[in-house]
Amino acid sequence: MAEDSLLILIAGTLGIDPSEVTDNSDMSNTRKWDSLRQIMLMTELETHFGCELSDQQMLETTSVAKIRALLARQGVG
Repeated sequence: MAEDSLLILIAGTLGIDPSEVTDNSDMSNTRKWDSLRQIMLMTELETHFGCELSDQQMLETTSVAKIRALLARQGVG
């Protein structure tokens, strides 16, 4: 998945404009990225990439940088 495509996926799941999501985005600085949307985002990543994430991974992956690292570890990023 191209870099911009991941940002578009994240923005779509959060229900915000893709221009609002950058590599520096995280739960603390991105509107609508709350705990409910976090679960929705992790579920969308699992579905889109065909991977399975643990509850711990879902709780800890709270930024674009962490999502990229997680996907790389899963071999799908």
